[in-house]
Amino acid sequence: MASFPDTPDVKVLVLTLRRSTDRQARIKKALDDANIEFEFFWGVDGRQDKDPSLSMYDESKRMRSKGKPMTPGQLGCFASHYNIWKKCADENKRLVVLEDDVVIDDAIFQSFFEALPAFPHHVECLRLFENKTRNHKQSKVAEVGPFSILRYIKGPMSAMGYYLTPEGARKFLLSADPVFLPVDIYMDRYWVNNVACLGVSPAFVSHDYKFESVIGYEGKTGRRPLFMRFNREVFMLAERFRRFVYNLGLGR
Repeated sequence: MASFPDTPDVKVLVLTLRRSTDRQARIKKALDDANIEFEFFWGVDGRQDKDPSLSMYDESKRMRSKGKPMTPGQLGCFASHYNIWKKCADENKRLVVLEDDVVIDDAIFQSFFEALPAFPHHVECLRLFENKTRNHKQSKVAEVGPFSILRYIKGPMSAMGYYLTPEGARKFLLSADPVFLPVDIYMDRYWVNNVACLGVSPAFVSHDYKFESVIGYEGKTGRRPLFMRFNREVFMLAERFRRFVYNLGLGR
């Protein structure tokens, strides 16, 4: 069987932390069994690593919008994906990015590689998993072979697996500063980064729930003060309004 991908300008990266050897062993076996060539990409551990991109974090803006700081794990996750976007742009190479705790459907994954040459140029970032957010709306914007390309009005709130072009990477990089939201939420803000929020059907990436998150979301810390709750609601209303206006411009 031929190995995938066999397109020279497409690379599969698996984002992992150096200490996550159990995750690395599991996904390496899965991708090797599927005959999919890949490279590990060493991520930023926000609890102990220093990375230049972490200087973009604006805690005051974070507190005004959400009422609590980002966790070290969230910051490290953002920095890790940011560095992947830099690699994509610098090398001018399309990427399939997988986090190390995903499960893949081998056959659909290989069909995806076979269909890539026919993908429209306007597809700059494509989530490879099912959008399970509540009350999300989607519309079909293209069909390529066995795949439907879906546009999401409300993003899937995950970065576990996505296809990225250098053009999409440059747009993500351009508007990433300041950092005050988790990376998946930032990727969903197409009205800010101008990268259409797209998905694919059938999806072929899912989360392996046997692994606990290494991002480190904080537990509930009690009810926030009234002014923090007010600021958070104002921010969310502003986000919905900006999304609505942006979509009006697209005729949706």
